[in-house]
Amino acid sequence: MSTVQPALIWLLLLALAGCAGMPAPAPESGKASWHAHREQLQQLSHWTASGKIALRTAEQAESASLLWQQIGEASHLRLSGPMGISATTIDSDGSLLEVRQGDDYSRWDLDDPALGDEHSWDLPVRSLHHWLKGVPAPGSPVQSLLLDAAGQLPEQLQQLGWTIDYQQFASFGGYLLPTRLQVSRGETRARILLREWGDFSAP
Repeated sequence: MSTVQPALIWLLLLALAGCAGMPAPAPESGKASWHAHREQLQQLSHWTASGKIALRTAEQAESASLLWQQIGEASHLRLSGPMGISATTIDSDGSLLEVRQGDDYSRWDLDDPALGDEHSWDLPVRSLHHWLKGVPAPGSPVQSLLLDAAGQLPEQLQQLGWTIDYQQFASFGGYLLPTRLQVSRGETRARILLREWGDFSAP
């Protein structure tokens, strides 16, 4: 799994290893329109998003095209780079992770401590699929939340020591979803561009 984009792979592995099923805390300063927006997206459990992700740390910079498919607790991700570099797929059913890159295959139990020990990068943990939708990760306190002038969409979220800056939203199938965001802490910065959202359904 060391042939291409190891930092990006671990970014997404750790995002998938997050807690689920706990209610998200309500931001103290949130307005009614934010609460309605957040509740709508919390119910959105089936979706697909595609675009690009670029990760920069103190040691390296990497980028890839990204396809993320979420079906309930199950996630399927595909990372692909330029010039024919082997694509990487990451699958999780909520308890196991499977990673395929070319002829390489790895599998982890999400409760295995070695999953966290394997990486040496300062990366977002356990929350990215929630942040992608523009809502806080459930079960973790929100340090800060800044809303737009209408009191509906987040401009900046601080959670788990990370800062998520939402730079652009667009409407897809009746949902207002991020199309450009940045996730950062210290010298680590992930820029995510999501051109398309679709395949929506809710329980």
